[in-house]
Amino acid sequence: MAIAMRTDEVIDLIKQGSSIDDIVISDIEEKKLNFRDAILLVEHGFLIPKGNIVYSDSDIEYDPEFDEVNWQENYGDLSDLLKSEDLLEKDTDTITIELTVEDKAVKEWLEQNTSKLKEIVNKLVVDLYHTDQRLHSK
Repeated sequence: MAIAMRTDEVIDLIKQGSSIDDIVISDIEEKKLNFRDAILLVEHGFLIPKGNIVYSDSDIEYDPEFDEVNWQENYGDLSDLLKSEDLLEKDTDTITIELTVEDKAVKEWLEQNTSKLKEIVNKLVVDLYHTDQRLHSK
């Protein structure tokens, strides 16, 4: 069974080398993290909302292997980069999900915001899948 813990507690466990199996971060949606803590959590399988990562350019060290590269492509996100490098499958299938809504106002809102919701739901489903796989692989 998963144990809910605060972000700072999980970071401390990781830094101590303790097991983080079956741990779920309870405050990840509202917690602002510096980029080092965010990277540490991502490296240990946690998904961090992009808007929750804060950093200052002065905190980032110069790295000639990265800073001297002439980047050729503009990628919208990591999955775009991975697809371009053939590291992520490019095949996509469309799956239609039936949604039943009894509230007329909600139905109208859904109809007006379908294009916005498509992107959010796609990401949500992928994140749910990876979380489920991680929880059930241990």
